[in-house]
Amino acid sequence: MKRNGSLTSRLSMIFAGVMMSVWLLSSVLLVAALSSYFRHQDASLLTGKLELVTELLEGEVHAGRLDSASLARKLTDAMVGHSGLYLSVKTSDNQILADYASSGFPVPQQRFADEAARLDTLQTVEKEGGRYHVLVRKISARDAGRQSDVLITAAYDTGFHDAFIGQLKKWLVWFNLALIFISVFLGWLVTRMGLRPLNEINRLASAITINNLSERLPAHDLPAELKATVAEFNSMLERLENSFRRLSELSSDIAHELRTPVSNLMMQTQVALSRERDAESYREVLFSNLEELSRLARMSSDMLFLAKSENGLMPLEKQRISLNAELAELIDFFEPLAGDSDKTLLLQGEAAVKGDRLMLRRALSNLLANAIKYSLPASAISVLVEQKAGAVLVQFSNPTENLSQENLGRLFDRFYRGDASRQHNTDGAGLGLSITRAILLAHDGDLQVAMKDNVITFTAIIPAAVAAQHPTD
Repeated sequence: MKRNGSLTSRLSMIFAGVMMSVWLLSSVLLVAALSSYFRHQDASLLTGKLELVTELLEGEVHAGRLDSASLARKLTDAMVGHSGLYLSVKTSDNQILADYASSGFPVPQQRFADEAARLDTLQTVEKEGGRYHVLVRKISARDAGRQSDVLITAAYDTGFHDAFIGQLKKWLVWFNLALIFISVFLGWLVTRMGLRPLNEINRLASAITINNLSERLPAHDLPAELKATVAEFNSMLERLENSFRRLSELSSDIAHELRTPVSNLMMQTQVALSRERDAESYREVLFSNLEELSRLARMSSDMLFLAKSENGLMPLEKQRISLNAELAELIDFFEPLAGDSDKTLLLQGEAAVKGDRLMLRRALSNLLANAIKYSLPASAISVLVEQKAGAVLVQFSNPTENLSQENLGRLFDRFYRGDASRQHNTDGAGLGLSITRAILLAHDGDLQVAMKDNVITFTAIIPAAVAAQHPTD
């Protein structure tokens, strides 16, 4: 079931419910404890009185008679000062020898005649609208030379105790009713105080817009329960900031890259239309425009491929691939191009991986073409395949002009061609290395670059998770 509404209200009601449950249980236990205490107190009182009457009877028995008048007088003398107490002594055939009722005691007419069945056990009896605790004891006595049983009954009127407990129950009812409102208010107040850090986070978060994505929520002085949430929120902000930054850079780069070819197309078309020309001139203009349009089509295709790769939208058809065989085919393909500038291609090492053949082939082809394009004339280009710590490394090394660390760090940026001006170059759109790295990242790998002594090395890494342990033949 969907729950809406204020969290403060819900927590306040929960707090009030818990408080009420505790106090109701406490009230019930208090009443039960008092009732038990009064019962034990009455039992102790009645037991004491039975002991006293038993001693009086034993005195009469030693005298050899049971004188009702004498016994009644002794009971009256012994019970002076007690209230709510009733005592009776009767024979087994219900003949009352003596009884005593304190002042104001409402002696029931039945005189507890039915309680003799349970001896020495405290009983609760309700008679004629009254409630009593009754204790009965039986003793043997000799009267006029014959043995007879005598029943001693002690009763205590519980009216005072019942009135006290009844009044206490009324006070507890009113107290619990008042406690409901107090608990709701205290719950609301405590919840508001407890949610104050969350409200502050909401206030700060609402102030973050697309114009200040660099802002972060403060994680200090927060409750432990909120620190993880704030950390995740800040991490999300960082990802959003990076995404918007990349999107802004990409938009700027696309505008920069499209401006030159579109300007060329417009200028060539305007020049062609400025005056009458022969068919051959128009044909040359159309061929030139076709080259520019082909380049734009390739760039659009590369950008779409790059976007899909970076967002995990390119399904990988993984299979076992021999890197040595793939690289050997690529070297055979690129050798004529390398031979035009007296460059030598060298291949060493062997390993097998599991990945998408076409995508990995494109990545390796881009790296090899890049090495041939930017290596010095009459130089050697080394391709080394090795396996280290469970990962397959493919290193493309070639001598080239020295690059600064700043340029090295930007080689994987979109549309970057290595020159500071980033001028238009018809040989490529500057997306090759970006696509290569995206392909390797899609295979849970990476692409790294390093330069030492004017030798640049691109290292394609395929981690152990997708690397085969032994190469195929």
